[in-house]
Amino acid sequence: MTRLFIFCVMLAFSSAVVAQDFNFGFKTGLNFSNIKGDLENTADAKESLDQNIGFQFGATFAWKITDLMGLRGEFMYSQKGTKRSFDGKSYYNFFTPNNDIIRTTGIRKEDLNVSNSYLELPILPYFRPHSRFEIYGGVSFAVLVNSTAFGNIKFSEIRDGSNIPTAPNSIDHELDYNYLSDKPRGATYANPAKTVSIQGDNVPYPQTAGAYFEFVENRGKLYNAFDLGVVGGVSIYLSKSLYVSGRINYGLKDVTKTKADVSLSSLDNGNFISRNDDDRNFSTQVSIGFSF
Repeated sequence: MTRLFIFCVMLAFSSAVVAQDFNFGFKTGLNFSNIKGDLENTADAKESLDQNIGFQFGATFAWKITDLMGLRGEFMYSQKGTKRSFDGKSYYNFFTPNNDIIRTTGIRKEDLNVSNSYLELPILPYFRPHSRFEIYGGVSFAVLVNSTAFGNIKFSEIRDGSNIPTAPNSIDHELDYNYLSDKPRGATYANPAKTVSIQGDNVPYPQTAGAYFEFVENRGKLYNAFDLGVVGGVSIYLSKSLYVSGRINYGLKDVTKTKADVSLSSLDNGNFISRNDDDRNFSTQVSIGFSF
């Protein structure tokens, strides 16, 4: 599908080249992005999604239909994401060396910096009432090409299934996620591994955990491969070719998959609870560009 997407972009680019009033260029800038969605806030837990900063760069082309209006297109590499935090009552799944699962409860404090990279194709009709000012809007098609996160977790006040405290009663480790390639139970361990005593057994815990470490089975990837958004913005031309631009990009599709998007506050008889919520990309973008 990614190859098909790139082929369509190149076909559109090649078709536009033959137009008489065609120009092309490049642009780069910053994305101030977040994921807008339902938060898992209860009496005992709080989740937050905050703004993250990424970059964008790519090629642009435009077809001038009249002196007042035309059509713009872009082929961009664009980083989006969010800063996700969770603090409150939760669970933690440990795995023995024999791959048996041990479920515990406690207080989870988790912070993640999520970065999702897309190849984007915005198609933007524009209106230019003045030689130095332009208004535009349209749609943006996107393919996810990279999806990572890093952060840390502290899990404290740990109790086993019989409500007996563990020793030690608190653990912490790093989180290093690749949502596209990580596997269930994926993690790296110190040598020798750090352990927690649970009902007399010394159970290891990771030095660094992957995106799906606590999953017993494959529940799919967290983020969807495709996104669709609406775009609106303005450009100010500092010269005939040099311009600065600002825009808003709002996603029209849920970017998370229900089965892999699970509750952190509770389990259902030891089973994950899928979150059937609607998470959408939202970003404010600023850029500088040059057209030939």
